[in-house]
Amino acid sequence: MGNYGNKRIAKAAAILATTILLCWMAFYNRYPLTFNNDTGSYIESAFNGFVQLDRPILYGLLIFCSSLSTSLWLVVISQGLITALVIYYYFRYLIGGERFLYYYIAFICMASFFMGASFEVSWIMPDIFTPILVLCIGLLVFVRDLKSRDHIIISLVVILSNGVHNSHFYISISILSILFGGCFFKRVRYGYNIIGLGLKRSVYILGLVLFSQIFLSGVHYFFNSGFTSSRGGIIFLMSNAVEMGLIDIYLDDNCQCHQFKICAYKDSLPNNFIWDGNSPLQKTGGWVVNDKEYTYILKDIVTRPKYLKTFLFQSGLYSIKLFFNYDMEEIAPAAERVKRAVATNYDEEYTVFLESRENTNHLKVDFMNFTQDVIVAICLVLYFFSFLNKKVDRRTRMVMVFFLIALIVNAWICSTFSGVFPRYQTRVIWLLPLPLFLYLGKVGCFSDFYSFLLPSIYNLKPKSWK
Repeated sequence: MGNYGNKRIAKAAAILATTILLCWMAFYNRYPLTFNNDTGSYIESAFNGFVQLDRPILYGLLIFCSSLSTSLWLVVISQGLITALVIYYYFRYLIGGERFLYYYIAFICMASFFMGASFEVSWIMPDIFTPILVLCIGLLVFVRDLKSRDHIIISLVVILSNGVHNSHFYISISILSILFGGCFFKRVRYGYNIIGLGLKRSVYILGLVLFSQIFLSGVHYFFNSGFTSSRGGIIFLMSNAVEMGLIDIYLDDNCQCHQFKICAYKDSLPNNFIWDGNSPLQKTGGWVVNDKEYTYILKDIVTRPKYLKTFLFQSGLYSIKLFFNYDMEEIAPAAERVKRAVATNYDEEYTVFLESRENTNHLKVDFMNFTQDVIVAICLVLYFFSFLNKKVDRRTRMVMVFFLIALIVNAWICSTFSGVFPRYQTRVIWLLPLPLFLYLGKVGCFSDFYSFLLPSIYNLKPKSWK
């Protein structure tokens, strides 16, 4: 076999090997991880052909198709393969050369064993598609010479990723808005010219994101749930506004002149607004009945300066809290709804599922949380020095800025619309070292990488980009 054939085999073997590495948490647990009632809800939605009020059906359909109605292990392996392939594209296109596979495998090992990548891949939850979405948008931004096959794969993954979770469309639009906003700055425009990011490519990415919502709406229409993509966004935002204290203030000011149903409960609003059985949401008819009233209240809040200032302040505060709140801590034995879903649809795996480390309270991730904290701290320091060191090329800096923006946007969207829950930031924080590994692969040896750490420490003013 020729040298070209050997290289193809080596690349395929590396992708398969990293797929297994990304799934190691499931192997350690002895079964895929599940979460609260959510995993059960996703499984039920596809098998029953029913669109839930609080989430899109697309991830449930992915479970149904990738598991072949046989095993949830196939879902985890599928998630691992998609993740491994998308990350492979970064090292293949942004480093290339003969040794990029070494850096690719090294990054996967760090992200899997010392950060939360494997935790996310091993979960029967759509959370892994948040970093996948960010990675795919980054590829379309930074790689101008994608092969047609790879371009099609990445585009399809963007459409899929956008549709599996309510937050993903808003994350995509926010990232793209910031990228478009950069066009107003001469230095940023110069950087866009270096990476070849022009109007045509930008419009294409935006078109993919918008098409994903049309596609999702079509899927929901097929399942008799109307031509709509968003599921329960207003209710989630209302719940977070209750937690922020905004609704208490608003109702005190406005219940005398508005006949809101929620006014009858304004002095007893629970923080767990959505799921508490005594919540006004449950007592006044549920999600659909209250959608119009809550939409009016929230629109009034964001269009009146008195309330908007409080909302923006709380949103900023929550975003900062969530950005630094990324521990893997939401691990607990499966809820009854999950047990019922697994027993009903994957009955041959039910015994193994019950005997998993997670369901016997033997799954511990304290060491991984510690190492992840250390790695994140080191990465933030290195990011800081990269902007002081003129030896670091502009493309590397732009990749770093892109991932920082993605992490900030994720924290802002999720904390504002849902709350400060660690799992939202856990799903993306492990992307932080990726630009550093790409830079390390580009310079080609550790001795050169040391120069990355040693700008003029005595002159901490940022220097002009190359």
